[in-house]
Amino acid sequence: MNSSPTPPPTGSPLRQDVTANVVQGDLNLAGRDNNITNYLTGLRHLRPRPVNPDKLMPASRFVNPGSNFTRTLQAIRLSFGAASGIRVMVLLGPEEHGRRSAGLRLLAATNIATDRMFELLPDWDEPDVACLPEERGAGYLLNLRGVNQALPDAFYSDLVAYASRLHRAGSFLVITASQKVWSQAQAGGLSSEILAVEIERPQPDDIVRKYLSSSERTRDRAAWIDNKEGVFFNLLPADCAPGEAVRLASIIEKAKGIDDADALDEYKGWESHLRNWFGIGGSEAVETRAVRIAGAFLDRAPAAVVLNSADLLLTAPKIRYPMPEGGLLARPDAPTRLAPAGMSFDSATGETRLVHESQGPAILRYLWTHHTQLSEEVLTQWLQDISQGPAKNHLRALASALTQLAETVGVTPIFDLAHGWLRQAHDRHLQLVSDLIADLAVHATLGSEARADLARWAAGKSEPARQRAVARACSGSFGKQYPSQALTRARYILRSPGSEKAFQEAIDAVRALATDRDLAPLVADTVVKWVMNADKGTGTPWDVFYGVFDVPESSEQLAKSPLAVALTQPGESGDAIRRRLLEAWQYLIDHSDDMVRIEEVLRSWRQGVEKGLLPHEPVVDIIVTLGRTTGIIHPPIRGVVMDEGPLKNELFLSLLAVVERAYERQQPAAAESVDASASQALKSVNVTDSDAE
Repeated sequence: MNSSPTPPPTGSPLRQDVTANVVQGDLNLAGRDNNITNYLTGLRHLRPRPVNPDKLMPASRFVNPGSNFTRTLQAIRLSFGAASGIRVMVLLGPEEHGRRSAGLRLLAATNIATDRMFELLPDWDEPDVACLPEERGAGYLLNLRGVNQALPDAFYSDLVAYASRLHRAGSFLVITASQKVWSQAQAGGLSSEILAVEIERPQPDDIVRKYLSSSERTRDRAAWIDNKEGVFFNLLPADCAPGEAVRLASIIEKAKGIDDADALDEYKGWESHLRNWFGIGGSEAVETRAVRIAGAFLDRAPAAVVLNSADLLLTAPKIRYPMPEGGLLARPDAPTRLAPAGMSFDSATGETRLVHESQGPAILRYLWTHHTQLSEEVLTQWLQDISQGPAKNHLRALASALTQLAETVGVTPIFDLAHGWLRQAHDRHLQLVSDLIADLAVHATLGSEARADLARWAAGKSEPARQRAVARACSGSFGKQYPSQALTRARYILRSPGSEKAFQEAIDAVRALATDRDLAPLVADTVVKWVMNADKGTGTPWDVFYGVFDVPESSEQLAKSPLAVALTQPGESGDAIRRRLLEAWQYLIDHSDDMVRIEEVLRSWRQGVEKGLLPHEPVVDIIVTLGRTTGIIHPPIRGVVMDEGPLKNELFLSLLAVVERAYERQQPAAAESVDASASQALKSVNVTDSDAE
C-alpha cells in the first residue's frame, strides 16, 4: 500500500491525492488486514508517556527503600539474557511512600534504552491487562497512585500470560500500588516471571542528606539537619513522606543561611506569618488581608486584576470596608498596596506575584480550616463575583488555586463549591468549573476520586449544567491525558443528555479529541463501536457519528474537522481510521431504516471532495466499496453516485470497473452472462437518469 501524504497546512483546501488508502472492492488494504486489525486492537492500550529515570529520579538523589528493593534489583540483573526471569515487578507500599521513585530506579536498572521507557496512567474504568502495551524492548511503569479499589481477580490471572509475552519481547513492567489495591492473597506465587514485594519507607533524613550532597554547591548544607545550632535541626518526623523530605531539602537549598527564620517558617507552612496576618483581630490590616487573599487566588495576574478583586472583597455585604475619603485618588499606587501583602510588582508588565509562591496555597489552607465562617459565607460568593468581574479572563488561575486547596480539604468540598457556581447559569462560571474539574481529574493523588465524580455528573441528566461542564473538561486536559475515560463520560452524556446544549457540547468534546492526530484513531474506533453496539432503531450513536464526522464548511475549518483529519492521517493509523469509517457506513446501511439520512450525509462527503474540502481518493474509494456491497441500483448509493457533479462519471466508471473485475475472476463461461447483466444494470441506471434529465 502506498502511504498517505503529509497533511496539508491549516487553512488550505484538501486537493492533494491520497492514493490507495482503500482498495476498491473489498477494502483489503493491500494485504495489510492483519496489521490493521492489530493496530485497532492496540488502540485500547494505555498510552505510553516517555519518562527518563535519570532526570526524574537520578541515582545521586535516590535512597534505597530496603532489602526487598535490593532483591528485586538482583532479580532484574539475573534475567538479562536468561531463558526465564522476572519481567513484572510489583512495588507495594502506602501512598506517599516513594513508590514511583523506586519504580523509576527499577526501570533504570533494566537493559532497556532510556528512550524506550514509558509511564502508563490507568486510563480505564475497569482494570484490564489487555490494556497494557507490550512493544518489543520497552520498559513500562504502571503508576497506580490514587487508585483505591482492589484489582479484580482476572487481572492477576491475565498478568501471568502477559509476563510471558513481555519476556518474549524483551520488555519489563513495573507496577506501583498500595496493599489495598494489590490483594495480599495474590501477592506471591503467581509466576516465576512476576515478583511482588513490599518496600520500606526511606528514612527522611537520609533523603535530605542525599539530595543536598548530590550537588557540589549545596554539599556542605547536608549537615544542617544535624546541627543543633541551626533552625533545620530535627524537623522531620520519622514517618513523614519522602516528598516532605524533598520539600525540606529544596528549602534548605535556597535558604539564606543555617539560621534563616523565613525558610523555617516556609517549611512549617508559614504558620507564624499566617497567625500574624489572620490570627489577630482589628480593622487595621483589613485592606492588606484582602489584597493578600486576592493574590493567593490570582498569583501572576495583572496588578489591576488583583487589586480590583481585593476591592470587591472589601465591599462584600458582610465586610463593608469603607472606601477612604477621596476614593481611588486617596489610595496609594499598586506597588505600595501590594508590598505589605507580600507581593511584587513588575512595572514593565504590570504583573504581580507572591514573593514566596508557597504562601498562596498556605493562605488558602488556613482560610478554609481556621476561618470557615469567612470561607463559607464570604469567599464562596466573592469567587463567583470575581469570576464574572475582575478575574473573568483569569479563570485558569482561579482553577489552579482551588485545585491546590483540594489537596487540603479534599475533592468533595470543591465539587460542592463548583456545583453551586453552576446554578448561576453563567457561561464564565461554566468555564471556571470545567477548568477546575479537569485539573482535579488529572491530579496525581486526587484524580481517581475526581474522575469518579465526573462519571456521576455525566450520567445525571437532571443537572445539564454539570453535564456541560464535564463535556468541556473532556475536551481539555482530562481528555488529553485520559482519553478513554473522557470518551466514556462523553458517552454517558450523549446517551442521556439533560438538554440540547449538553448533547452538543458532548459532541464537541468528541470532535475536539478526534482532531488530535495522536488520539484520532482511538476516537474513530470508539465512535464506530458506539454505532455498531447500538440497538436497532436507536439513533443517538448514529447521530453522533454523523455529527462528529461531518464535512467542514470552509477551508479555514480543516484543522478542527475530525473528518478532514481522519481522511488525511498518514500511515497505519490513517489506514485504521478509514477502515473503521467504512465499517460504520456498511453497518448503518445494513441496519438503519433511514436511508434518506444516510444518503444525505454520504452525498455531503462527495460534495466535500468536489468543493476541495476533503481528499479525493479515500472518499471515492469508500463510496465505490459501498456500491459494490450494496449495489448501485439501490439506495443510498444510487442517489450519491448518480447526482450531477464533477465526480459522477468517475464514480460510475469505477463501480463498473469493480463489477467487471470481480466477474473476470470467475469461470469465463459462467461469468459471461452474469457480467453482461451486471454491466447492463449499471448502464441502464445511467441511461434512465440521463433520460429523466
